[in-house]
Amino acid sequence: MKTYFYLIFILLLSTTIQAQHTEKPDIECFPIPRTLKRSFELLNKTMCDDEIYLIKTLQEDSIYYHPKFMLKADFWHAWKIYDGSRLTRYFNRKGLFRPAEIYETILISFHRYLNNKPIKLEEQIARYKLEHAREYEEYLQKLQKDTINGIYIPKNLEDSFIQLDKLLSDEDKQTIQQLNNRKETIQFHHSLGMWLRNNWGLWSGSRLQKYMLDRGINHPDEMSAIILEFYYDWLNRQNDEWKKFEAKQ
Repeated sequence: MKTYFYLIFILLLSTTIQAQHTEKPDIECFPIPRTLKRSFELLNKTMCDDEIYLIKTLQEDSIYYHPKFMLKADFWHAWKIYDGSRLTRYFNRKGLFRPAEIYETILISFHRYLNNKPIKLEEQIARYKLEHAREYEEYLQKLQKDTINGIYIPKNLEDSFIQLDKLLSDEDKQTIQQLNNRKETIQFHHSLGMWLRNNWGLWSGSRLQKYMLDRGINHPDEMSAIILEFYYDWLNRQNDEWKKFEAKQ
């Protein structure tokens, strides 16, 4: 019996020593790196072995989309990649600005470093720039279209009201019309307002978004709010305010 407990003790002690041996320091204990090279050193010191193994063995274009990394590894938060840290500024100076792309670039670069491959950072950044140019060209095309994804896009406020008249049931229109004032249309922010933002291109680009931007309205939430508030006026034959807005250039 004594021998049995002795063996259990030795096994537990061995496990404890091994855990202590493999435990790595917290990445938060180190300053944010200034360069990509320094980030490799810190990741080697602090990242758990299973994450390093995945980064090393996965195909580089799939690392970002692996469940282990889609919700962001510890260095995303520790290095404040989303908040203009000195590492973020390092990438900004090289022409890379979107936090998610900086994060993916670090993952891919670390993969190449672990596999003794050339990093080719400029080549990685050039790929993103080409994608941005393609996205911008698509955005410009959307600004000219009267229909996107099979949905008609109003060209101005009055056209928005005409389309809402077609889209909404008589009951829905009556509900809006009978509100106490236009500000009460805020209650539709997460229903009808969300539909407008998603389907009329107020997030992703459309001629209606440009119409709003030209009048100093920059956020889609504010755009949909203005449409609904003035639609209340439209239903109640109160046309002075929205017509003043329409006349702005």
